[in-house]
Amino acid sequence: MSPQQYLPLRPHRITRGNRQMREKRTAQALTIFGIVLACVELYIILGSL
Repeated sequence: MSPQQYLPLRPHRITRGNRQMREKRTAQALTIFGIVLACVELYIILGSL
């Protein structure tokens, strides 16, 4: 069995809804990345004191 057989069989089409969902997911990823980066900077700054 190939791994593709486990995926649901549905046509792949890009709609406005999927694009909005992808933009929302990208915004969430950037927000989380920013928070993690801020925490790392704080850790480095406080660790050097």
